[in-house]
Amino acid sequence: MTASIQDNLRYWRTSLADGALGEGKFTQSDRNRFVDVPSGTLKTGVLPQEVVDQVFRGQTSSRTVAVRFWPLVTGRQSSHGAARTGGLPEIVAPVVTEATVDRDGHLTPMRNALARDLLTPLPSGEFAIGSVDALDTFLTETPLPDMSGTAAWEDYLGHCRKMVDAVSQGWPRGDTDYQPIGSGFLELAEDANATVRGILDLYDKLLAEAPEAPLLMQVAQPKRAAADPDHRIEQEFSRRLGHSNPNFALAQHQRQVLAWLDASAPGEVIAVNGPPGTGKTTMLLSAVAGLWVRAALRGEDPPVIVAASSNNQAVTNIIDAFGKDFDKGVGPFAGRWMPEVKSFGMFLASHSRRLEAARRYQTEEFQFERETVVYV
Repeated sequence: MTASIQDNLRYWRTSLADGALGEGKFTQSDRNRFVDVPSGTLKTGVLPQEVVDQVFRGQTSSRTVAVRFWPLVTGRQSSHGAARTGGLPEIVAPVVTEATVDRDGHLTPMRNALARDLLTPLPSGEFAIGSVDALDTFLTETPLPDMSGTAAWEDYLGHCRKMVDAVSQGWPRGDTDYQPIGSGFLELAEDANATVRGILDLYDKLLAEAPEAPLLMQVAQPKRAAADPDHRIEQEFSRRLGHSNPNFALAQHQRQVLAWLDASAPGEVIAVNGPPGTGKTTMLLSAVAGLWVRAALRGEDPPVIVAASSNNQAVTNIIDAFGKDFDKGVGPFAGRWMPEVKSFGMFLASHSRRLEAARRYQTEEFQFERETVVYV
């Protein structure tokens, strides 16, 4: 990997970590998910016993619990009893701290940052108090102090104040829309960050090992083609070796995508855009069919195709299509030979959704069961 690709990976990792740390804009109804931290704790760093009991509820053996902590919470000011509007968030809490709480109630900050959704660049018109660049400069020069000393809590509070000042000097002083509410917010952090931590571990592995990964290199540092694309590729019908079923012919644009997919080199990215119902999933099925036919003609193992999305529905739509839209054909070699295998797709759901996914889809556990001596 070149240095620029490594730099991009580090930037993406940092952005993900900062975004996962917690948001800073809330509504009044959001307060229901938080534990209110009284003003006394903001001064001492020690939670009252009733809050400690609430945080450790159900934790029988743990000595500490991971939490997220918002020490500076401001509310939108009211005018004659009515809250001002104008698209402003109801609650703004810029400082987000990852911390641990022990059974004596002591908060120990581990990481300190400002909520990413309060820093530009943001969509036009979004409320912000400063910029990401200003925060990055501050944290580079002034990391969170060591939290093991006797003055650790005072050092932490000082770091919070300096961090806010670095992006917006004195805020919220001088802001006529917001004033501190006198208490903070706290919530358990262990469950919310599980998925993000897995992605951060992957970033760390990529940064440490720098593997040869053409697709990653193309995404991290795209290269433009030196010459104009050869549109004769779109006319080469022989490039499209397979089709998912004989009931629906491919449209012109679908055929073009399949031709370009076959002509693409490892690591190249082909973007396909279209509203719902325009045939993207059908095109994907035919793309997979073509890859399988080509592998068979070459005497190779069929490729494994991965569909990933931030939206589960997008993935399950594809898996559903693999189960019902691939034609079984006729004759002794048609269809799916193995009993109980009803789809060419497998759903690798998150740990928390495995049981739910297994009720409808072939999951990893289904695969393990098929690979046993008993099943064979």
